[in-house]
Amino acid sequence: MLAEEIPDIDIFFAQIWQSCFVDEFVWPGGKAYKKLLNIQRDGYHLWFYYGFNDSQAVGEYLAEKIICQPSFAVEVNKEIVRWSDKLRSFAAKLPEEYLLELTNQKIWSYYLKHAKIHTAYYQWGWIPVAADMFHDNLTSRFRNYLKTKVGENKINEYLIVMTQPSQKSLIQIERENLLKIGVKIFRDKKQRAVFRQLYRSFNEQEAAPYGLKTHMPEYERLLEQRMDGFRRQIRLSLLKEIQRHYEKYFYVKFMWIGKDGVSSFDYYLKELVKLIGRGVNPTAELKKINHEFKDQKDKKARLIKKLKIKEPWLTLFAAWGDFMVTKIYRRYSQIYAVYRMQPILKEIARRLRFSLKEVRLMLDNEIYNALIKEKWDKKNLKARTKLAVYYYEKGKTVVFTGKKAINFCRQAEKFEKFEVREFKGQVGCVGRGRGTVRIIIRPKDMAKMNKGDILVSIATDPDIVPAMKKAAAIVTEQGGVTSHAAIVSRELNIPCVIGTKIATKVLKDGDLVEVDAVKGIVRKIK
Repeated sequence: MLAEEIPDIDIFFAQIWQSCFVDEFVWPGGKAYKKLLNIQRDGYHLWFYYGFNDSQAVGEYLAEKIICQPSFAVEVNKEIVRWSDKLRSFAAKLPEEYLLELTNQKIWSYYLKHAKIHTAYYQWGWIPVAADMFHDNLTSRFRNYLKTKVGENKINEYLIVMTQPSQKSLIQIERENLLKIGVKIFRDKKQRAVFRQLYRSFNEQEAAPYGLKTHMPEYERLLEQRMDGFRRQIRLSLLKEIQRHYEKYFYVKFMWIGKDGVSSFDYYLKELVKLIGRGVNPTAELKKINHEFKDQKDKKARLIKKLKIKEPWLTLFAAWGDFMVTKIYRRYSQIYAVYRMQPILKEIARRLRFSLKEVRLMLDNEIYNALIKEKWDKKNLKARTKLAVYYYEKGKTVVFTGKKAINFCRQAEKFEKFEVREFKGQVGCVGRGRGTVRIIIRPKDMAKMNKGDILVSIATDPDIVPAMKKAAAIVTEQGGVTSHAAIVSRELNIPCVIGTKIATKVLKDGDLVEVDAVKGIVRKIK
């Protein structure tokens, strides 16, 4: 069974969770996966597979444990935060300079400690995902409970309300923090005029000759180039606020191999120029966000009273909502950790005279053997950059290249044609949308996204949130109710259907579709 397809990811990061799933995941969840297969094509494109029955068994075990032990669900959320903080704290202390002065043993010690902390983090962090993402094990139990309270036609709507988080995610907090800076600019008439004038003149002069849309990469690059001279016109106190925001969130779009880099100071300055230039009132926008958040909490409180929901289900619904918050919390920590490990990886590549891609495709024990024992297989590493299969079971990892890897791929991959006009998934956020399909996998795909289009993806991540904001509806192949797409769609109040399994295989750019995110149905119109 194909568990996930992830573009732009390496083995340095992937082996942490993949080896954890067959070894360390038995604690604290109580059940580990028996086997796992990972295919890496062209170095950085990953497909990983579980046995279907194995994945189902793990999901059932964890879902039952959560339902029978609500305190365990509460503990999972606390431990996710604790280990996320530990991972971030370790990463913040990693050296970025003077790595030449460190011994091979010291470099290895940083590498090893990162792997150990990140593994412990995954022992807790994957529990909500394993319990629901692949077979809806947890969702089905909550749905069955709600069936005792309401009719079938109301279950999805009520499930969304009842699993509403009690706190805002870091995505929402980051957005609000930038809006607060926008409020200070908006209230200062001189500064507001400066920001608006730049936006107006840029659109009329630099951008107009190219007919560029505001979300196209060329437009964004041109606008960012204008920021250098523009900074001199901004009040020092505002520049300091923007600097603090930049230092807090610059790494968020780095993701796993840093293909799209990190956000620059000028990126945030540019976002504020667009915000003020378009005539948005940041104060009104903040009030709207907070009103919607409070309205959702009030709606949940009323529904609890209406349905007469008691313990242990009160704790269970609250914990599930918190799974969404801690999912983003842990994601920010691990992106930061992977970003901070890049100088270490580059130094390993320099010392061993390997390419960075080759180092990124090495297992932990291979890094140790190369750094400490000066043993490696350069020919095998080079072959991995084209195609490699990594097989995991308890206490064992095997890597295949060449013909053996090709044979494994043939066995694992199923190329099917899906001639369907309607398919189903879980409801991430209730609502309905109709529009033109845009397949958005990577940030570079966002250039084709227009306001009111239907965003279709394998799975969403923080680096494509700008495109998600434009969507009339969102459809993903992967993800459960605690997925990134479900969380962001709720915060943006955009209809969303997740976990369809086949969305990018059935749909293509330009298709006209209807998304019924009340029943979880996607229909092709033409």
